[in-house]
Amino acid sequence: MSRIKFNYRTRVIFSNAIKNHSFLLRCVPPDNDYQQIVGASCRISPEVNFSRSWDSFGNIVIDGHIDSPHDYFEYESQGEAYLYEPYALHEPLNRIYYYPSPYTRPDEGLRRLLNSVSLNEYGSVTGRVTKLAAAVYRSLEYSPNTTNVSTTAMQALMLRKGVCQDYAHVLIALCRSVGIAARYVAGFLEGETLTHAWVEYYDGDAWRAVDPTHNRIVKTGYIKLSHGRDFDDCSIERGLFTGIVSQRLEVSLSVF
Repeated sequence: MSRIKFNYRTRVIFSNAIKNHSFLLRCVPPDNDYQQIVGASCRISPEVNFSRSWDSFGNIVIDGHIDSPHDYFEYESQGEAYLYEPYALHEPLNRIYYYPSPYTRPDEGLRRLLNSVSLNEYGSVTGRVTKLAAAVYRSLEYSPNTTNVSTTAMQALMLRKGVCQDYAHVLIALCRSVGIAARYVAGFLEGETLTHAWVEYYDGDAWRAVDPTHNRIVKTGYIKLSHGRDFDDCSIERGLFTGIVSQRLEVSLSVF
């Protein structure tokens, strides 16, 4: 077991005041078989009452509404996580994770990549996923600002560039194409200053995890925030407001 602390803060600065601002956050990590969260708190500014609930995927959701005009929005999540090895989540398998989702629909480019990988259909699930993750790692160049949050797996593969979100989407598409249930995970990685994405796959007994961006099986040092079929199901922040503005984002993350 290891223990690490986290402090995650996001500040959105608007060029003009907005109002009627509804927000939904998935910024608080849950307890599960792999991680136990201690002393977690969430602070939101401007100060507002908010509720805490669970979405249909089992992620913790913080939501609220700010009526009054404001020209910034900030939220901060902090606490400690006790992490246990191995990374194994024993929970029922939802079969939706076998099927393509909006960000992970396969195309000819993905099929060509899949055909380039020598998979032993009788090998272990982890062995097959590891080979697929290595293929994704070889096929993409890590390149910030090349893609955005709406980029699909197939678009990233065509560009041959992307960030952790894109690596995860391509691997999920590959896994599902060979009959392995896989889902997208958002969270924190020890030593990094931005949020991270990785992949959980079902090995017949439990959900295990692999990080295609770093081409490695997840053991410890990762704090899970949320999961879903793809990014769209479990994004950390969503918001709607009244106002025509530009936005500037400031993000800080410490995981130590």
